This record gives sequence, structure tokens and C-alpha cells, in this order.
Amino acid sequence: MIENRELEHYSVKELADLLKVSRRTIYNYVLSGMLKGYKIAEKWRFSKEQIETFLKKLEKKEYARYVK
Repeated sequence: MIENRELEHYSVKELADLLKVSRRTIYNYVLSGMLKGYKIAEKWRFSKEQIETFLKKLEKKEYARYVK
């Protein structure tokens, strides 16, 4: 049982709004395996930890793209 632990989860729309990208972009990241999440009642949900891990991966990938 989880007690005294606040869980924060985001929907696709909430995450897209937070990152200022489209919902399709979020789905593409999920399909590519870069963004991990889970489905509850056919809807994707993402924890803060999953989002932070994704942003670290994205930072490495995107930064490497511009540095030669």
C-alpha cells in the first residue's frame, strides 16, 4: 500500500501542453521508445520520473545533434 507519497501523473494532453509540443509528438516519442509510460483504461499516463528520464535522454540526443 502506498502511504504518505504524493504521486503525480500526466496525460498525453497535459504533457504536450507542458512541453509545448503536439499530442502527436508525444505519441511518436512513446512509439519510438524514448518516452516510457503506461496505459490505464486505454489512456497513456506518465509519471514525473518517466518524464525526467525522457528529458535527460532528449537533451543528450538533441544536444549531440548540434555539436560536432
